[in-house]
Amino acid sequence: MMPAMLRVALAVATSTFCLSAMSAAAQQATPEKPNITIGVFPTTNYGVVYISLKQGFFRDEGLNVTPRVMGANPIAGIVGGDFDTGGVTWTAFLLATNRGIPLLPLSEADRGAKGQTHIMVKEDSSIKSLDDLVGKKVAVVTLGGACDMIINDKLRERKVDYKKIGYTVMGVPEMAPTLLRGGVDAACIPEPAYTPVAAQGGLRSIYDLFSDEYDKFPLIGFPVTEQFAKNNPNTVAALQRALAKGLAYANNNPQELRAIFPTYTSLSPDLAGKITLSFNPPKSDFSFLKSIADLMDRLQMLPGKTRLPALLPEK
Repeated sequence: MMPAMLRVALAVATSTFCLSAMSAAAQQATPEKPNITIGVFPTTNYGVVYISLKQGFFRDEGLNVTPRVMGANPIAGIVGGDFDTGGVTWTAFLLATNRGIPLLPLSEADRGAKGQTHIMVKEDSSIKSLDDLVGKKVAVVTLGGACDMIINDKLRERKVDYKKIGYTVMGVPEMAPTLLRGGVDAACIPEPAYTPVAAQGGLRSIYDLFSDEYDKFPLIGFPVTEQFAKNNPNTVAALQRALAKGLAYANNNPQELRAIFPTYTSLSPDLAGKITLSFNPPKSDFSFLKSIADLMDRLQMLPGKTRLPALLPEK
């Protein structure tokens, strides 16, 4: 039998080894960069960030997150280090990665939902359908966004020359007034503007943008640079876990999502309770990037075939 003193020594050594291993594992999981800046805009797309802050999901992962409003070029802000991550459209993300900008997808933010965005015209307009937009001036938030891409794709299917549509970039608050006075022929108006615009009268919808095959169309997501992911693997994993909790919580608690909008946007609590919400997926699923890439290829947005990016491992 083993002498008593030897058994004690072995037990102590084993205990010390286990504690050391646990300590090393804890140290390995500690975020390398706990203070994180996330680029946002004061729009409902970013509810997952503010829900995650309110529920302590970032704090639970050892992160101190500060949301900060981005400028006109979010990707430049991320690549330049002004933001550790920030919201970008997935089309902009793919355009950037195909032009050699090393970005990796971290998390989804939201997707389009039926009733959330409408193509609107004046009540007395002769425009009845998307086909009638050819040769007309249409207001959109950005070029290469969901509005013009979906309109173009629908017209392409019907062999209608969508390239003859004149898209005009315009802020959402200016769309309805400009449309009413005849400055544009149609406008792609999203929530939260759509609900009050529809209620005031004078305009009508000719197309629900996220209907049919475009329901749950991916809108905004959060990328990081490859260099940031390489230098801060624990931080990236912590961000992934926190935002995953935020997505699941937003998906299961839409009323709490509505309640948080007035805390960081100009929405009143009353309007926040009435608008059609975008869709927060229960978890990020980047398989949709293939469908976005296919859409870009159908519209010939790049000289060659759109390449898909590498993905971060799930944590």
